[in-house]
Amino acid sequence: MNGIIFSTIQAVLVMIGLIGVCLWLKHKGIITEQHRPLFGRLVTDFALPAMIFSTLVVQTPRMDIVIAVLVMVAAVMCHLGLAYLIGRFLHLKRPQMAVFMIVAAFGSSSTLGYALITQIFSDNAGAVSDAVMISELGVGVPFCLIGVMIAMYFGGNKAGSAWSNFRSYLVSPIFIAVISGCVASFFLAGVKNPVWDGILSILHIISLSLVIFVALGIALMLKWIPLKKIAVLASATIVLTLILQPLIALYISGFCNLSVIDTDILVLETAMPSGMLAAVLADRYGCDGELASFLVIVTYVFCIFTLPFIMFFAP
Repeated sequence: MNGIIFSTIQAVLVMIGLIGVCLWLKHKGIITEQHRPLFGRLVTDFALPAMIFSTLVVQTPRMDIVIAVLVMVAAVMCHLGLAYLIGRFLHLKRPQMAVFMIVAAFGSSSTLGYALITQIFSDNAGAVSDAVMISELGVGVPFCLIGVMIAMYFGGNKAGSAWSNFRSYLVSPIFIAVISGCVASFFLAGVKNPVWDGILSILHIISLSLVIFVALGIALMLKWIPLKKIAVLASATIVLTLILQPLIALYISGFCNLSVIDTDILVLETAMPSGMLAAVLADRYGCDGELASFLVIVTYVFCIFTLPFIMFFAP
């Protein structure tokens, strides 16, 4: 348990420190508000599609992993529904509704989650591989398929037609990367040749830039919001993201006879704070980026306290 707490604090401080560096760049005028749309597009149209394709194309899911992925997806969908109902109860405006739904449902499983799982299962390479597949297929794909559509639909000043938003999504780099990555995995998974290896290496290098672009976007969006103005919303986000979601995943996994390791991975990944990518995505499609970035930082701080509590329930 001490190892989990130490790894959580270390990983959280690294991410907050990276944002701090980007805030310093903002303070010095090296990056400005005019760069905000640029970094948003670099995330959604460049680095994220590269990461999605390069991750999916090499995956060969097993049946037990497919079940774990479905449990993760079920937990995410439950939270989208709960967040929507709570948002309606709080009378949130459309841009705030999208932020609340995305931030509450999609956690930082591929950044902070990987760091913790690598530390906890350092002597089990199979567990780390399972974590990657569960995260990318159970959180990453729904995030790119559903999260983007939510941001498109609720973002901006006008609702727009559902068909126009859906049509825009169908031609987005994110959707194209998801579909092409899934299709290519059937034909190219396990292929070894210099040309293909070179292409994957290029995509991998591009995907490494995602964290930097996200941190830069967060820094440009981040503005102080008095906590008393959003105390209820912040509290609801903390409870939904850091406590309720892992407990739901644990409850559902109990009916699926998952292994202890896969159950532990599910609990850990669903107990992660909100993904920083969610804030950039929200801002990119006209939602309340300032609110999103603030809620993400709040969940990062509170996960230091909630994660050890959640792990007491894991098998």
